[in-house]
Order: sequence, then structure tokens, then C-alpha cells
Amino acid sequence: MKLSKKLLAVAVLAAAASGAAEARIQAIGDATADGSEFLFNLVNYTAQNSYTLDLGITVEQFLANPSQPLSFTLSDNNFQSFAAAYTAGNNVTWGVSGGHGILAEPADVVKAGFYTTSVVPSPASIDTNWSDISNSMGVWNDLVSYVQTQDANANNLSTFKTIGQNGYTAVYGNDFLTALPFTAQGQLGTALAFVHEKVNADDFDTGELETFPGVWNFAINGNVGSLTYTAAPAAVPLPAAVWMFGAGLMGVLRATRRKSLAV
Repeated sequence: MKLSKKLLAVAVLAAAASGAAEARIQAIGDATADGSEFLFNLVNYTAQNSYTLDLGITVEQFLANPSQPLSFTLSDNNFQSFAAAYTAGNNVTWGVSGGHGILAEPADVVKAGFYTTSVVPSPASIDTNWSDISNSMGVWNDLVSYVQTQDANANNLSTFKTIGQNGYTAVYGNDFLTALPFTAQGQLGTALAFVHEKVNADDFDTGELETFPGVWNFAINGNVGSLTYTAAPAAVPLPAAVWMFGAGLMGVLRATRRKSLAV
């Protein structure tokens, strides 16, 4: 599916979330030129179950316009099972992640690496080199191994798993089995930043962090989930007249103060 159709046809994305056929999750180990598709992961630690959804957007498609708003309605049978077990106040965390595993030439530096939500826009610690980044991506590969199918089209667009079942994602925690040195998954009601662990173009190894302009939000309303990615609003510059007014006002105040002192 072409970029224009993938990113602009929200109705198609909503249909995919409700059970329509969609391309399978691509593991980073597939080393595909467009990277993996992003995966939504939702865990209820109180009810001990988890839900995952293939968002159907690859790394390359996302990078074509990182400010493009995205919207997903979650209402398929697996989400219905998750919602039925959910009660307000449960310990629930969620996140979005994926990756691009090809790092063969300098041009790959822009895309290669691990993509994930983060509870803070600029984590104090990140993976320090390509080996560490690859390790985080390897853990992600393990996570999606029970989500993806080996078919061209998905037979397993989403999953609902309970404790003890293969594919129960709570075991990965909120930092991918501590592979990440920061918290990737956040609580309900928390807007999450979206970041890219990449490498320095000079030495092809040192870890760097890219923070994208948008934030992810997720909410549960009854038996329907809403996942959105929205670019953060840019700062609105004050009109020049406001600055001139402020400067003039300060001048008047200074003059008034000098007059008062003179009296």
C-alpha cells in the first residue's frame, strides 16, 4: 500500500483495527529496506493480560512525514476481550515501537535503529552504541514473534493474551527486559514522546537520540480504544506590536519611577 493511502486513509486504518486484512508485522531481523511495521502494545498488569496491534505503517513510511497525524480506532474482537477485563484504576501501560535493522552504508544512518515511545522526550540515558541498540531491537523481535505470521497477509493482526500464554507481553515490562535504559511504556492518560535510537554518522557506532515532533495518546472509552499520533503545536511567535508595546510600557514605568524619586 502506498504512503498516501497508508497515512491519509484513516478509515482504512480503522477498518484494519477492526479485523480487515493487513500486511504482517515485519520483524527487524527480516532486514527489509522499509524497516518493521510499528506495533502497539497494551498491558493490564492488574488483570494480567495484554493486547497488541500491527499498526500497518513501516518505519520508512513514517519517516516520509514524521509530523503526519495518525489515528486508529481499536474495536476488534481481541480488543473487546481486553476491554471486558479492564476496570478503571487498573495498572495499565501502553506504547508503540518498531525498528530498522539495516546499517550497511552511511545513507542507512538516517533510518537504522530502534523506534519507541518514551515517557520523557529526552531520556537521560540511552543505548550507547550500535551493539546495544541491536540488543534492544533483538528483544523487540522476540516480542513480535508471537504476533507476526509467516504469511504475506496477516492472519494475526492483533493478539489478546493472558498470563502464561505465549505472546503475553507483560513479561517484557516497560523497558523491554531492561534492554532499554529508559521507560518506553507509559500509564493511561500519559502522552508519550516518540524517539529514535540511532548511531552517529561519523563513527557509525556511537548511540544518538532523535526525538520526533509528535506525541502519542491512547484512551479507552467503554469497549473502544483510541490511539493517535499528533504533532506537538509549534510555539506561536508574538506579534511585533506586542514587543513594541512592552518596550514602551517599560519606558513609561522607568520615567515614572525617576519622576517619583526626583520629587
